[in-house]
Amino acid sequence: MGVRPGTARGGGGTAIVRDAAISVLARVDRDEAFADIVLDRTLRGAGFSDSRDRGLLTELVMGTLRRRGTIDFALLPFLSRPIEQTDAYVRNALRVGAYQLFYTRIPDRATLNETVAAVKASRGGGAGGFVNAVLRGIVRAGKIPVLPPEGDPRRLPAEVSAPRDLIDALTASLGEAETRAYLAACLGKPPFAVRANPFRVVTDALARRFADEGKDPAPCRFAPDGFVLGKPAPVFSDPAFLEGAYLVMDEGAQLIATLLRPAPGERILDACAAPGGKTTHLSALADGKVEILAADVSAQRLRMLREVVTRTGAPGIRTALHDLSRAPLPPSSGLFDKVLVDAPCTGMGVIRRNPDAKWRFRPDGPRRMARVQAAILRNVWESVRRGGILLYCTCSPLMEEDEEVVAAFLAERPEAALAVCPDFDPGPADAWTADGFLRLYPHRHGTDAFFAALLRKSPEPGRS
Repeated sequence: MGVRPGTARGGGGTAIVRDAAISVLARVDRDEAFADIVLDRTLRGAGFSDSRDRGLLTELVMGTLRRRGTIDFALLPFLSRPIEQTDAYVRNALRVGAYQLFYTRIPDRATLNETVAAVKASRGGGAGGFVNAVLRGIVRAGKIPVLPPEGDPRRLPAEVSAPRDLIDALTASLGEAETRAYLAACLGKPPFAVRANPFRVVTDALARRFADEGKDPAPCRFAPDGFVLGKPAPVFSDPAFLEGAYLVMDEGAQLIATLLRPAPGERILDACAAPGGKTTHLSALADGKVEILAADVSAQRLRMLREVVTRTGAPGIRTALHDLSRAPLPPSSGLFDKVLVDAPCTGMGVIRRNPDAKWRFRPDGPRRMARVQAAILRNVWESVRRGGILLYCTCSPLMEEDEEVVAAFLAERPEAALAVCPDFDPGPADAWTADGFLRLYPHRHGTDAFFAALLRKSPEPGRS
């Protein structure tokens, strides 16, 4: 049994917050849930009406996941057996406690008392005593996470808090120095970026509203309708969000739809559309004067998309439940002027935001996703009219899911060619590669990692 709401409040929050954080992390650790989903459900539950508790819970879960590799190595001197052999709740209690001691300003007394209280309530006095002894040992040792020495193969995984398989995959795509910089940037908390929704509000008016509400807005560097909020409120209790005035959307994601330059009167297919941020952005960029078919493989995610469409008031959007990795969308041959393929991928470009993803990474993951991506491209291509444009994008920095997928597709489709738009390069200039691809990175541009390629279908069959 966990700690009851309202008990054990101290200088750094309450024991219920620690119990909730540990429970979320234990579920993620057992591969039962994605962190953002179970955390959101927990935050909406009873016992978390206090904004301080909500903020602390989010910090403990996401911060611990970002730093888990470093924490696990730093815990080794205090354990008599590998941490993986410990009960899931107890080992994540150790991680949560160590995270507070290493990376926050929460007083030691509050960290120890409330973390141990949560463990005792959930696992009994023996487990509580064990966690208490380990955390007190960290305090006595100076609260500095000790890393392996330089040259030790364990050094880099502990330093950048990432599994070796992911480091190797990134190094093959980015090189060693870029991989180190990328993973180091992913240890930080991502900016809270939003996109103003023109169907509900004028961008300048939204900026004033944010300022009046104390959210400390700053314009995004590259996205014209985007803001970074220094002091955001939980969106599920924010009237402006519920009214559809804005969408939560990374600045890099806000640049993707602009690459298609949707124009009034066009027909557009969003092939992997849910949850709808880019779909509604396409509509907004064309002043709502486009016809958009939003397709997705998941009925549940399509319901989420319809909710976003309703909340934002974006017009001209229809939906279709279809698995484009298995077959073309019938009957749609040559029907669409432009197509967006925001392809499913390993998600290694958003590990600042979803840090649990890096602990689920497997070496064969990119190869498996590349097969799905290639199938989607082949099937979606049938829907592009002659002379039309397809935009392929992922939130992955791995070439196996990006350049290599595009190169293989171009090799088998003589009527397809890269479409380079030198007169229209949204985003930072150094994000454009010599081959005409868009590549965004957190350590270079402050955004999540995105890849994008524009492909044009020849007006004549069989010619590029």
